[in-house]
Amino acid sequence: MTSSRDHAVRLYRKLVAYAEMRGYDDCGLLVAFSGELAVDGSQEDKVTEVGVNGFSETELPKKFAYTRADDPHADVNPKPEYRILVVADKYQTGFDQPLLTTMYVDKKLQNVAAVQTLSRLNRTHPLKSQEDLLVLDMANEAEDIRTEFKPFYETTTTPPADPNLLYGAERAVMGFALLVESEMEAFAAAYLAAESRSSTEAQWQRAHADLYRFTDPARDRFAQLMDDEPEAAEEFRSALQSYVRMYGFLSQVVSYQDRDLERLYVYGRHLLTRLPRREDPGMDLGQVDLTHLRIVRTGDHDVSLTPEGEQVLPGFTGDGTGRKQEPEQVPLSELIADLNDRFGVNLSDEDLIGGSARAAMSVPKVRAAAMVNDEENFGHVFDAVFEDKLIERIEDDTKVLQKFTDDTGFKAELTQLARRYAYEALRRDVA
Repeated sequence: MTSSRDHAVRLYRKLVAYAEMRGYDDCGLLVAFSGELAVDGSQEDKVTEVGVNGFSETELPKKFAYTRADDPHADVNPKPEYRILVVADKYQTGFDQPLLTTMYVDKKLQNVAAVQTLSRLNRTHPLKSQEDLLVLDMANEAEDIRTEFKPFYETTTTPPADPNLLYGAERAVMGFALLVESEMEAFAAAYLAAESRSSTEAQWQRAHADLYRFTDPARDRFAQLMDDEPEAAEEFRSALQSYVRMYGFLSQVVSYQDRDLERLYVYGRHLLTRLPRREDPGMDLGQVDLTHLRIVRTGDHDVSLTPEGEQVLPGFTGDGTGRKQEPEQVPLSELIADLNDRFGVNLSDEDLIGGSARAAMSVPKVRAAAMVNDEENFGHVFDAVFEDKLIERIEDDTKVLQKFTDDTGFKAELTQLARRYAYEALRRDVA
C-alpha cells in the first residue's frame, strides 16, 4: 500500500523487474489505481490501471482471488496466479479476499481507515493460518495504530434485542399508506435481475434505471405529502429510516424467514436515497471529517490490546421512530477556506464545484449512482471520476497537483467535500 498513485506504479514496475531478474514465474503482480497517470510527471509515460494489468477494473478482484489450489486442471490448463497487489487508495475498504496474508504499508493510516485497511487480513481460509499473517508498516507509529484500534477492541455489551420489534417497525412504515405491495415486488424482481447482470456501462445504467423507476411512484406520493402535511412526511421518513437500521442490526443476530421483511428493507434502503428534502444552502458538517496528521516513521512494535473494561451500548428496546438530531450546517465556502488554511493551498469554490465536481456530475453513471445509493456508496462511483476531472483541471498547478497526489489527508478531505456537494446537488435536481 503506497502513499500515491505515482509511487504505486513505480513500485509495481520495480517488483516486476525484480521477479523477472530472479526468475520467479509463479509470482504474478497487479497494480490498482484510479484514472490516468503521468508517471513522474512525464507526459510521455501515461498509464492506466487497465492498460498496465491488461483487463478491466471489475475483473481485478476475481483475478487476484484465483489460486491454483482452486483449479483441479491446473497442470493441463494453467492460469496466472497473482500473489502481489500494489495499491494506492483502492481496496482499503470493502475488499473481501480471505487469502490475504501480508500487507506492506507505506502510507499514513488514520481514524477508522486504519482499522478498515488492516482488517483486510482478518478473513479466515483453510489455506492460511494465523502464523501466515504479517504487517510491515513503514509509515505509522505503533502507538497510533493501537489508539485507532482500541475503541473497536474493548468489550461491548448491549441489552437483549426483541426480534418482534421489527414487525412493529414494519407496521409503522406501512401504516402511512405510501408504499404499494406491487411496486415493491416489481422492485425486488428488478433488483435480483440487476445483481445478476454483467457490469458493462450500458447494462449497468439500464439495470439501475429499472431500480429507481420502481421507486418513482412512492417518491411522488411522498413529495405530495410533503406539500400537504410536512410533519407527517418527516414522520414517515423517520419510521422508514428506523426500520432499515433495525433490520440491518437484527438480521445479523436473528434468522428471519419472512421474505416481506427483507423486501421492505431492500426497497426502503433505496427509496430513502430518493426522498426529497427541503433545500438547505449549507453543508452538513456532521458528514465531513476535517483532520490532518503529520506522517512519521517508526520500527517494529507489538501493538496487542488488552480490554480494560466493558462498555454498554443501547440496543433496540423501543420503536425507534424518534427523529434524529440534525447536525450543524456550515457553508461550503467556509469548509474550503479551512482546507486552504490547514493545507497551504488556494482552492476557490469554482476550482472545486464549478469545475471538477460539476464535470463529474455530468457523467451518466455518476448521475445514476446518486439516484439509487446513499452518499457512502455513491462515493464508490463518484470519487474516481472526480479525481480524473480534478487532475485534468489542475494539471498546470504543480503545487495543488502534488498536494492532491501525495497528501492522502488533503485528497480525502477534498474528495469528501466534492462528493457531498455533488450528491446533494444531483438529488435536488430530481426532487
